Amino acid sequence: MKIVCWITTGLLVASLLAGCGEQTTESPAQAKRVAAKAPPKKRLAVPQEVWVSVEGWEGPADVGLLMAEKRGYFRDVGINIWIGAPAGPSRPLRYVAEGSDYFGVVQQPQVAIAQAKGVPVVAVGSVVPQATASLIWLKRSKIGDISGLRGKTIAIPGVPFQKALLESVLEKGGLSLKDVHVKRVGYELVDALVSGKADAIFGGSWNLEGRELELRGAEPVVKRVQDLGVPAYEELVLIARTQSLEEDPQLTRDFMTAVKRGTEAALSNPQAAIKTVQETGEGDPGLSDKVVAAEVRATLPLLSATGDMDSSQADSLVEWMSDQGMIQREPSVSELLTNEFLASP
Repeated sequence: MKIVCWITTGLLVASLLAGCGEQTTESPAQAKRVAAKAPPKKRLAVPQEVWVSVEGWEGPADVGLLMAEKRGYFRDVGINIWIGAPAGPSRPLRYVAEGSDYFGVVQQPQVAIAQAKGVPVVAVGSVVPQATASLIWLKRSKIGDISGLRGKTIAIPGVPFQKALLESVLEKGGLSLKDVHVKRVGYELVDALVSGKADAIFGGSWNLEGRELELRGAEPVVKRVQDLGVPAYEELVLIARTQSLEEDPQLTRDFMTAVKRGTEAALSNPQAAIKTVQETGEGDPGLSDKVVAAEVRATLPLLSATGDMDSSQADSLVEWMSDQGMIQREPSVSELLTNEFLASP
């Protein structure tokens, strides 16, 4: 009976995520990479075996998790942690909602869209509390402003809300999605832009893709979303299933305690943080140590030291997303996030 119920729940979640625009396609290379690193499929058989899907390649934004793992902070609270890069950018939310992973790292607007569709996930802590997403093109493209994107190809990672967010940004230049070509490229934003497969990219971050492009001498033109009419939001949050929180609240408290210690360690020792990210086994193989170091330095000041999330900011985000037609129902703040599992300051 328990297995049948889990399967039913999984099918329901898959249906709800499909309604959110969840993309399930992945390249053979991505599938091979994920399969090669995956331990046994029965991830949550032992309560303290905790799986976490990060937002892409393990990188600077994940340094709190990585430092906590390296220094044994998870072991200190009885957790055996598995951190994995998913096959595609939209997967962490799905893995958590289905119960495959206990925690996931996603953008806050994803949580709002999921909750509006009835997907049972909630944010339990902030990772990057300010928006870093950007619209980026190269100086050599001669694109002067947003209106210059008419007829151009814009690459996005493929997370459902990013297309809706892009539509709002394009309106600032008198354009709509019909005036551009949108191309999903997964984690290959920089390569798509530099190679000419895309004229601009959207959904990457000024502190990551922006820094990489600068160091490659590509002369990027970076337009941050907060300067393009998008309200403040948490770029990255940790999410969990609501059922998991009800069944084992202490596990989440212990997890967040370890993450906080890891983040504090990274902030107090930037060189150790850089080395940890450079040495991670699931980092982007296309990045040099120099680029990784630059990205970590740009990201460390953006990290949340406490994990605390801003309720009023989340409320404003949901209202704006509703006004923009991104969601049909406005979830309450209590549905979106909870700070009750955070370690005391």
